[in-house]
Amino acid sequence: MRRAFRRPVRSRTRDEGGFVLIEAIIAFAVLAIGLGVLVSGVMVARRSDAKIHARQLLERVAQSRLDAAGRTSELKIGRRDGRSGPYEWTETVTRVELGRRQQPVTPPTGRSVRPMWVEIVVRGEGGLEARLAALKLASGVVQ
Repeated sequence: MRRAFRRPVRSRTRDEGGFVLIEAIIAFAVLAIGLGVLVSGVMVARRSDAKIHARQLLERVAQSRLDAAGRTSELKIGRRDGRSGPYEWTETVTRVELGRRQQPVTPPTGRSVRPMWVEIVVRGEGGLEARLAALKLASGVVQ
């Protein structure tokens, strides 16, 4: 008859008894640090996304105000302030001097046209700000 080969069972000594507990504590500590870094990264990404979204909204409001300047009312040289929902805006209109010409520029309608520089600044919460400017042609400019 053949005998089955058996390995001798090694028993732990007193010095090795707490080794498994220390391994588990270290594993939990590494896991906690990893999860902390992961949660921190997610929070930074969310804050950054919210800030980008707020800036895009400010730029849309500024573009809307710039498009409306001179269409909804006549351009007036100077500064106007207003609100659009939670946003405050400032419209600054200045006359542009293109240089002297022998004859004034007149379109076929016979009305005079003057170039105006329009700048829109929109302010939102948290100190965010959007600035847009454009050169517009205005007829019948009121000073």
